Amino acid sequence: MRFVGDQQCGPNYQAEERLVLPMCTCTSHRHSTLFGLPRIGTMHRCMAGELPIRRRDWLAAAGSAVATVWALPALAAAKLYGTAVTYDYVSSGVVKGSQTTVRLPNGSLDVRFQFTDRGRGPNVRSTIALDDAGFISKLRITGYNYLKVPVDERFTARGGTATWKNSAERETHAYSAQRFYISMDGTPEEGAILVRAALRARTASLQLWPSGLTNVAAVKTLTVSNRQSSRRVTMYEATGLDFSPAQIWLDENGELFMSGGTWGSVIRTGWNAALPQLIEAQNARVAELGRQIAQSLPQRTGTAIAITNVALFDSDAGSVVPNATVLISGERIGAVGGSEVSVPSDARRIDGTGKMLLPGLWNMHMHLFADFGARLLAEGVTTIRDPGNNPEYIAKTQAQYASGELVGPRVIIAGLMDGTGKYTAPIGTTTSTSPEAIAQVREWKRLGAVQIKIYSSMDPKLVPVIVKEARAQGMRVSGHIPAGMLAQDAVHEGYDEIQHVNFLFLNFMPDTKDRTQTPVRLTATAERAGTIDLQSQQVKDFIALLKEKETVSDPTVGIFYTDTMTRTGDITSTGFAEIADWLPPQVSRTLTTGGLPLGPGLDAKYRASAKAYLEMVALLHSSGIRIVAGTDDVLPGFDLIHELELYSQAGISNAAVLQTATIVPARVMHMEDSLGSLKAGKLADAIVVHGNPLENIAALRHTGTTIKGGVMYDTRALYATAGVKAPPV
Repeated sequence: MRFVGDQQCGPNYQAEERLVLPMCTCTSHRHSTLFGLPRIGTMHRCMAGELPIRRRDWLAAAGSAVATVWALPALAAAKLYGTAVTYDYVSSGVVKGSQTTVRLPNGSLDVRFQFTDRGRGPNVRSTIALDDAGFISKLRITGYNYLKVPVDERFTARGGTATWKNSAERETHAYSAQRFYISMDGTPEEGAILVRAALRARTASLQLWPSGLTNVAAVKTLTVSNRQSSRRVTMYEATGLDFSPAQIWLDENGELFMSGGTWGSVIRTGWNAALPQLIEAQNARVAELGRQIAQSLPQRTGTAIAITNVALFDSDAGSVVPNATVLISGERIGAVGGSEVSVPSDARRIDGTGKMLLPGLWNMHMHLFADFGARLLAEGVTTIRDPGNNPEYIAKTQAQYASGELVGPRVIIAGLMDGTGKYTAPIGTTTSTSPEAIAQVREWKRLGAVQIKIYSSMDPKLVPVIVKEARAQGMRVSGHIPAGMLAQDAVHEGYDEIQHVNFLFLNFMPDTKDRTQTPVRLTATAERAGTIDLQSQQVKDFIALLKEKETVSDPTVGIFYTDTMTRTGDITSTGFAEIADWLPPQVSRTLTTGGLPLGPGLDAKYRASAKAYLEMVALLHSSGIRIVAGTDDVLPGFDLIHELELYSQAGISNAAVLQTATIVPARVMHMEDSLGSLKAGKLADAIVVHGNPLENIAALRHTGTTIKGGVMYDTRALYATAGVKAPPV
């Protein structure tokens, strides 16, 4: 079995005057960067395809790359003026880019940063001037970002006035105390600048531009070796920049040594051999913080838990039982009924008056990081399915959640398999022969997967081989539709489930089928989904096929809807306006950067396609096709409710919407005997909602208590561990 990393593909700048949209199966909420590197959970590991830009945009970006150098006093830690310090960008063990930092005679920095990720990746130049305290006083970033969109970001702080402009902001503010500017499209070097500024300030925290604050602290010092020499490096953590602390390594001289993680890191050239040791230390720190949460937040009781006078959502029937009493004994539900339920005198009682008790929610499409766990439970999610992750990592995380070592939901593993080639999924398994395919299915089975997910570059000839072996192993099969096939072909070959609503539309765009391992599978639906007649005989025949074969849909409609509807600067267009103020400020500022670029005539096309996505979901439901709610990581910890809101907006009854995230996925995964509804004898996974989601799905954001296996969690305390300031319920 071969686990492979990204293909190192060169950029492909096309000369013709045409727009090739920078799209992927995820929104740019997952493309947002921190110090030039993808935020944890924002780099979708199932992306594939090159994203060339128009020639005129490339020329504009190149032309703006001439930056100005500004004078300032030299830093005490300055190295040889004009000497370049070089770094490798490493992903999946392969060098795919670089950073070069030059400290000029006046003390300013000239930083070049670029990497290639299957044809994508940034190429930026940043010129940075620092004041006497080491804060950024002037900054200019030019080039293009990960999605090949031109960048021209500027910041100045002078005479009590700070001014900045980037892809989402254009602001001017007065200030009396220094603040540190966090760029939107910067470089890893800025993380080191932040740490040095905090160390020189000798304060507990630094105020940030545009808002928020960070605390910086040294965590661990290690001695690393490159077999020729040794060096002492220190890990620093900066809080308040993301849901989890940012980790940055500096050397003895206070210069950047390493920044990043498993999916992409910059490290001093010549020291790549030390990268595994540093990443292992980072992962150990994440686990340490996770164990602290696991030791403090779960509310375990040696007695029964009785929830009384509560409106109970019966997910089997899709109805509400008023004034119910639910008794939880240990990890299971002991009894469900009314006043006849006998409640032990020592039971912990929860008054359910004005509240609704529902089964714990399922997110059936997530690519998990271990530190997502607390905020997933805070959202009310007690079970997730991961259809594309590093095999060893997801197996370990599953075990850590199950044992209680870390706080998180139950994890179902679906093993990702892909073919070889330029657009191969970066962290799945690759196969090019039948024996390899059979061996990989068996290996996924050994690692605990109950399902196989086939990806876009798989050779169609191997699909029946995979399906046959998966069946022999008692596993389900789902996936993207491989290039060269249509969705109807995959159904005939034995798919149990199709991921992503775009592949349903591509079934009616046969001119694209040989290129759907590329961004065509995304650009075509963004521009043309609204032109498909969902009442046509062709569509009716396809829906009938899905019904006949009992094919399940995992539409992840939120990612496509957000891509086409988000407008820069308009928070209401994102679907997350209600929770934007809850988030760490440096996260919320990126929410409106997720929309696709609007060229001539595209606004209307995108809106028509967004409407069509919802109409397709409604058609699936009305036709009896089972829908399972999943998000593909638009904004983990918040996006499942957004997905459900879109189903409701499509016209599906709220009771049926709630079933897509409770009993339906439990039935699809053959786990309905223990999960998915609140019945005596089942596992005690439940949420207590202050409100009525049958009237308004958004009421799910007022979940006050999440119960997983009889263990209770205060959702607001869970969110707080990720820097989320959710209002009281």
